Amino acid sequence: MNALKTMLQAASLASAASLVFMPVAWADAKQDLQDRLAPISTLQADFVQQVIDPQGELVQELQGELALARPNKFFWQSDAPDELVLIADGTSLYYYDPFVEQVTINDQQASSAQSPFLLLLDGEANAWADYQVSAEANSYQLSPVAGAASQQRLQISFADDQLNALVLDDGQGQLTRIELSNVVINTALPASTFKFEVPAGSAVDDQRGAVE
Repeated sequence: MNALKTMLQAASLASAASLVFMPVAWADAKQDLQDRLAPISTLQADFVQQVIDPQGELVQELQGELALARPNKFFWQSDAPDELVLIADGTSLYYYDPFVEQVTINDQQASSAQSPFLLLLDGEANAWADYQVSAEANSYQLSPVAGAASQQRLQISFADDQLNALVLDDGQGQLTRIELSNVVINTALPASTFKFEVPAGSAVDDQRGAVE
């Protein structure tokens, strides 16, 4: 149930170990990926997420919808009975678990430093400085440089120049695979999409004050 929270706040992000990359020059691959992401101002999609444990067993499968508005807004909601909500409003990152009626709030900038996943939202060069990028065909792997704040990795895949898949690894052998469908880009999204109001009766764990 906590796979999404872990993925975005602390999880490693990587390609499956069985995939072999023949990297082009890192600088060229990074620029190529940034060029592919640059035309995207908004994106909406349905998703299917599978979590695979180190033994190769499927331990969780979720489906739902997501939306993003670059440079810094994100919405993610999985369907019942495993409903989870994640919203980044440009300042704070809200994670809501209706099952336990708890909201966790983190500083978005600090969370971005810990997860290359959120580079999908950010086109600024300094946000990418901690990662090198290798590429083959329509897949890109982001890996941290030496001394980076995070050791997380991310694989981004495209089909027909459209973002369609992510593969993630928590660094301990657990993989999270995310497949996108019904992708729509660059349509206006209501501002309310990226606003979160704490549901009545929910416990709140506000971690923003803990950021140094």
